[in-house]
Amino acid sequence: MNDLLAINNDQTRFRTIFEHSPVGNKIIDSSLKILQVNMAMVRLLGFSNKEEIEGTKILDFTPEEYQKDWKKLQEQLWTHKLSSFSLESALLRRDGTLIRCRVTSILFEDHGETLGYTSIEDITEQFLLRQQKEDFIMVASHELKTPVTTLKASIQMMRKLMSPGKSVSDQLVRLAVSADSGAKRLTTLLNDLLNLTRLEYDELSINKSWFEIGELLNSCCSHESIDDKYTLNYIGDPKLMVFADQFKIDQVIVNLINNAIKFSPDHNEIVINAVSDGSAVTISVKDQGKGIDAAVQPFLFDRYYRVNTNSSAGDPGLGLGLYICAEIVKKHGGEIGVDSEIGQGANFWFSLPKY
Repeated sequence: MNDLLAINNDQTRFRTIFEHSPVGNKIIDSSLKILQVNMAMVRLLGFSNKEEIEGTKILDFTPEEYQKDWKKLQEQLWTHKLSSFSLESALLRRDGTLIRCRVTSILFEDHGETLGYTSIEDITEQFLLRQQKEDFIMVASHELKTPVTTLKASIQMMRKLMSPGKSVSDQLVRLAVSADSGAKRLTTLLNDLLNLTRLEYDELSINKSWFEIGELLNSCCSHESIDDKYTLNYIGDPKLMVFADQFKIDQVIVNLINNAIKFSPDHNEIVINAVSDGSAVTISVKDQGKGIDAAVQPFLFDRYYRVNTNSSAGDPGLGLGLYICAEIVKKHGGEIGVDSEIGQGANFWFSLPKY
């Protein structure tokens, strides 16, 4: 009797939470059929009563281009047996207006059937604000690229005019070198912002071709100004071939090299390696710096995450470089990571499918 009473109490609490939640709630089965909704869900979709929604499928309220989201949720929950799954998608209200929503679904058993308890939160306002921010970043980045390109061209001309044998003060040479370094840094920041925006819109295209790793490594730093104090040693097979986007992989390697330089100011050797196990090629960049605390390593590839160390304090960046590297590698179907211990330097690596 006590057990039955406890079950009834649990069911009452569940119904109370389900019905009175300010977030749209629904129960769906494995075919995405809507079995039950609360009034918040009814209002969210622009209807007047539950009967207009119950018995339909969520795909009936989903624009065609977003139906893949619900099919992905269906696959993750009922095929791959995940206990819960979340995503962002969009739904159509009764009047045809589009609402952006955050969806979270949790599986539970009911009389031998596996059902999904799904909450849907309207995030249209947040989505529009985020889109405005991303549009601003893209426009600002494009607008800044023209004067930066002009600045870089002027600085390069200055450096050519300051050739050996010409009467130029040491101070002017130092100023030109400093300006050149600043222009390159600004270009990197702009490219990071543009790449971030492309990732947000899923517009970072990958154009694969066959190329030699050795050839890429020979050329990838030719357009980068590497301080004379640093030595880049490549110890891999220069003829190793990989099928990938050469320009994007160039970006990843240059970013990892610049990262190694930034965090090992007192050590001058950076070792680059490339090995193949037959199915994948792994490229690594190892520095001799102070190393990275194990506690922060899981966050290194997160967007906007910046390592707070004395060696990087003067050049903290936006915290986008490693995030963009990770996204590029993921789009190739590869993996990226770091192996490091305090006092032992850091070895950043990424692997790419060979075919």
